[in-house]
Amino acid sequence: MTKKNRKHSAGIVLRDILLALLLVAVVAASAILVYRRFFESGPATPDEKQNIAKNHYDADSFYEENGMLRYAKSAHLTGVDVSEHQEKIDWAAVRAAGVDFAILRIGYRGYTEGSLREDSWFAENYTAARAAGVQVGVYFFSQATTLEEAREEADYTLELLDGRTLELPVFYDWETVAGSTRIPSPDGLPLTQCAAAFCQTVEAAGYTAGVYFNQTYGYTYFDLSYLQDYVLWLAEYGTTPEFLYHFDCLQYSSTGAVDGITGDVDLNLLLMPEKAKTAD
Repeated sequence: MTKKNRKHSAGIVLRDILLALLLVAVVAASAILVYRRFFESGPATPDEKQNIAKNHYDADSFYEENGMLRYAKSAHLTGVDVSEHQEKIDWAAVRAAGVDFAILRIGYRGYTEGSLREDSWFAENYTAARAAGVQVGVYFFSQATTLEEAREEADYTLELLDGRTLELPVFYDWETVAGSTRIPSPDGLPLTQCAAAFCQTVEAAGYTAGVYFNQTYGYTYFDLSYLQDYVLWLAEYGTTPEFLYHFDCLQYSSTGAVDGITGDVDLNLLLMPEKAKTAD
C-alpha cells in the first residue's frame, strides 16, 4: 500500500470512528430523555385530547382527618373497598369509625382458566353493610379479552345482584395479575371497548356503571374520551391527586386501618355530585 493510500485508509477509519461515537452519543441522549420522561415524570399524559374533562379539583383543598382523606370544597363521602380477602367484617364498627360507603367485590374472572366466580363474602357483606347504614356499590374484577367476555361478566354480575338495590355504581375493574398465564399483558387488548360493553350492559339493567383504573391505565390503556358517561374511579395513592383528567372517586390508600376490619384496607374518597341510580 502506498503512503497516499495509507493516509486515505486512515482517514476513512477515523471518519467511521467519529460517526460511531456520534451515533453512541445520540442513542445515549435519547435513552436519557426516555428515562426522564417515564421514570422521573411518570407516564406520558395525552394533553392533546381536548374532549376529555380535566381534573379541576383544588390540590390544596385535600386534607386528612382521623386517618381519612377529605375535600374542603365540596360534599364528599369516605369509604372502603373490600373483598373476601378481608374475611369477617364488623360493619357496625366500620360505620361508627366514620365510613360512609363500601364498594364490595361481587365476583371475578380467574386469570388462568378464566372461569367466573362469586366473591365468597359478597352476600354477607352486602346485607351487613347496608344494615349498619353503609351505602353500597360493587365491583367486578375482570380478565376479559373480548367484548363477548366483558358482556358475559356483566351478565354474571347482574345475576349475582339479583335485583339488589345499590346506592353506588357497579364498577368494571380490569387489572393485570402477576404470574397470569391467560393474559400476560394488556397490550393489544380492546380494554376501552370491553369497559364500555360491560357498562352498557349494566346500565341497560337500571344500574349506574363505572370504571376503575390507575394512572397508567388511564393514560395508556383506556381511552377515557369513550368513557366520559360513566363514573370514573381512580387509584392514585397519596393526599394530592395529580391525574390530569377528571375522576369521581379516588382510591388513595391500600394500607388503611379501619375499626371493624382486620388488616390493611383500601380507602376511598367519593366526590360524585349526585347519587347513583338503582335498579327498580
